[in-house]
Amino acid sequence: MLKLKEVLVKAAADLSDEEKAFLKENVERLTDSEKEKFADVLGEGVDSKALEALVAKTMESFAKKLGEISDGLVEKTLERVAEARAKALNGEDTKKDEKADTKTRTFIKALLDKDFAKAKALTTSTTGSSPDDADAGLTIPDELLAEVLRIRPLGYGIARQEMRYLPFSGPKNSRRIPALGSSVNVYWTDEGEKKTSTQPKFTIVTQTLKKLAAICPFTEEILEDSAINLTALIAELFAEAVSQEEDLQFFAGTGTPWTGILNNANVNQVSQLTGGVANLTADDLLNMQDETPAGAQANAKYYLHRKTFSIIRKLKDLNGNYIVQSPVGSIPGTIWNKPYVLCEAMPQPSDVGADEAYVIYGDLKLGCIFGDKQQLRVKMLDQATITDTDGQTTINLAEQDMVALRIVERVGYVVALPTAITVLKNSGESES
Repeated sequence: MLKLKEVLVKAAADLSDEEKAFLKENVERLTDSEKEKFADVLGEGVDSKALEALVAKTMESFAKKLGEISDGLVEKTLERVAEARAKALNGEDTKKDEKADTKTRTFIKALLDKDFAKAKALTTSTTGSSPDDADAGLTIPDELLAEVLRIRPLGYGIARQEMRYLPFSGPKNSRRIPALGSSVNVYWTDEGEKKTSTQPKFTIVTQTLKKLAAICPFTEEILEDSAINLTALIAELFAEAVSQEEDLQFFAGTGTPWTGILNNANVNQVSQLTGGVANLTADDLLNMQDETPAGAQANAKYYLHRKTFSIIRKLKDLNGNYIVQSPVGSIPGTIWNKPYVLCEAMPQPSDVGADEAYVIYGDLKLGCIFGDKQQLRVKMLDQATITDTDGQTTINLAEQDMVALRIVERVGYVVALPTAITVLKNSGESES
């Protein structure tokens, strides 16, 4: 009977056919060096060098194929990113944007050519102007209206976003809105005794529409430049002018034409413990929460200028923790665990005088109502003399080959429930 140890000490050339067959039958018992010694006897299937070469070749082929697949995926991903970026820059629907831009361009050229019938035909509003009332202006196409209402410049458009929106309807210029002044009362009484009557008390606030206008000048060449997305351009310019003025009036207005929240005598008021915006403390902000009714706390936010926020973000509680928490993903940033909104219309520290409010806290959707007719009216000017955005430079449209679009909206705002809002006042001197 053959023994493995006796066979392994022989040279491969000295093995008989029986011994070779015996090695093949017991190949799993051999070490790597023994397999290599008798590779010719055992055959190619167990040739380690051949096996290593085969594995290396297979891995090389696999790596090459994997590289091709990876490169293909990267290329497709980059293509999709480029497509998404293009859509983001030009609008969500490119074809829709091209159609809207063409319609807007045609509408504006009709105004420039004084073809009011053609301009009127391009609007879809059923309550628009008749073709012969060009002096009053025409309602703008819905494509442009949608863009104006959607686009807002950075730091503005907060009023439209945060206040309760109730559009006006019908021909009236104002409306009366009931607000709850006080609720019902309950009383303890003995059995069989007379019950005390009670009823809620309501206050009436009136919301009146007022006109807000913007004039946007541009050269006549822009109308002929097919490379410019006219819808997006005009919408952005109008949105910048309209939303900025709305925020300035609704938050900081001094009475002409609106009294803003900061100057409303009926909202809750908190004065700083120490005067001067630079001396603002974490307790001052916490006192604003304490002054606001519990019913307005669930959706309450802080509203302030970004430079005021720069002061607040350095404040700490008694345990040394910052009271400002930065946003994380979809979770908004907070001040004392309440969301905050930065608004360019709010006064910055250098503009805050003695006894002037500069921070708002509360639920604006509960406390304020904003509404409009959603009918932006536009008129083309080509002979007028207007003042540029710096308030000083005069632009003669006819002499400078320019035209201007004048847009007018009718908008209304009112603080319907002032107790839902609290403002913080500077109890010291002006910072300037």
